[in-house]
Amino acid sequence: MSRRYGPIHKFIWKPARPKVFLFNPVQWLPRKDLPYIPVKQNGSQRWDIFAQREITIQPNETAEVETGLGVRMMKGWCGVTLGQEILASGCILRGEGVITENAVEIVITVVNDSASVVTITEGAPVCIIYHTQRVRPA
Repeated sequence: MSRRYGPIHKFIWKPARPKVFLFNPVQWLPRKDLPYIPVKQNGSQRWDIFAQREITIQPNETAEVETGLGVRMMKGWCGVTLGQEILASGCILRGEGVITENAVEIVITVVNDSASVVTITEGAPVCIIYHTQRVRPA
């Protein structure tokens, strides 16, 4: 017998199992030159995004927020969820909050639907960006 076979028992030989290499379907591209760098949550494909500057949004107006995070995907899609404090203040995301193609930097648009001025302080958590391979909801 050749050396590539391994023993199961003293008298029984079985071929060795082939090694399976899993590939990562997403490559994250965080910028390192920011004051508040995006932070990856351990053991998952989720990133916490922080405000790089103070953002003030007047009632019924929008603000574009640069996340400092890019993405290169082989399969699947990325979703964006606003933080609880921003949602509680009456703000929503413009669009679906879904990223289906590669992006050098993800930019989100926050809409203030409340009657009061919303201020996001510098360094405050803004959103969570995640990757999944599940079927997108319609």
